[in-house]
Amino acid sequence: MSPSPSEKRRGWHWSDYWRSGRTDVMTVQTPAGPVAFDTRPIWTEWFGAFETDSALLDLATGNGQVAVHASGVAAASGKAFTITGVDYAEVEAASARLPADCRLMGGVALEQLPFPAATFDGASSQFGIEYADTRAALLELGRVLRPGGRALMLIHHADSVITRQTAGQIAAYDAVLGKSGAIRHARRAFAAHLKGLTASGPEDALREAVRQAAARLEPTAAFEPVRYMVGYLDDLSRRIASYEPNSALARLEVFEAGNAAWRHRQQSQNLAALDGPGLDVFVQRAARAGLTLEERAELNDGQGALIGWRTSFRKP
Repeated sequence: MSPSPSEKRRGWHWSDYWRSGRTDVMTVQTPAGPVAFDTRPIWTEWFGAFETDSALLDLATGNGQVAVHASGVAAASGKAFTITGVDYAEVEAASARLPADCRLMGGVALEQLPFPAATFDGASSQFGIEYADTRAALLELGRVLRPGGRALMLIHHADSVITRQTAGQIAAYDAVLGKSGAIRHARRAFAAHLKGLTASGPEDALREAVRQAAARLEPTAAFEPVRYMVGYLDDLSRRIASYEPNSALARLEVFEAGNAAWRHRQQSQNLAALDGPGLDVFVQRAARAGLTLEERAELNDGQGALIGWRTSFRKP
């Protein structure tokens, strides 16, 4: 059985996500399929105001999407930036795919940045800093920014289309597979085959669990992630004899771990999202960290859908 989240390494649910090569987390479900919100114009304008030789810090960098935007601005304008991305997940491997002026550091908590005071001219966060203990993370940000340093943060909004869709997907998963024993029955069936024992009981239980889960699916976008999961289990239940038991058990382990990571990411995103009063607290904590608010606005996409908060700060 896969270890529980509390037994896993810190950031395990994001390490697996970034290792897959993904670069974004701002995906909006539309009738035509998932669409990633394009933040490039925001960062291109913002990084364009920095002088050459600026030292930039990207918080909760993931696979370095924002760092790459900063590097692109430097290249296009003939400037030179030093760009460091930090994340508590394991992201160092992505550095090899990034421009030479970008460095990613994994295993770094935003609440304890491994840099001397007054190191950076600018800091960015794209739907990241709100996942941390913002009281401690903002104090650290205030410490490592130089006087005159600036920070721009895009933050999950509690009422955004992304947050609402995430909540819907979690509810759909819990309704369909939350109390299902399908994976447990599948594991028992393949374990019996591996030992040469009769598996009719676990196989029948697996098929019934999958049947009940499929009956709870609804024809809405919120059910698309869990629909795929049920489809995988349905295939297993129909073709048990065609799978080699050891291989099937290993695939089940990966499947279960992937489901757990997905659900944990979804829950973390919803918990991190800030409503208006929550952002008030965030701004107050920034002020106590020596950061002056320069901008606070809701961020919308081209169709007018609410995506998040946009906040910027300066260190006097």
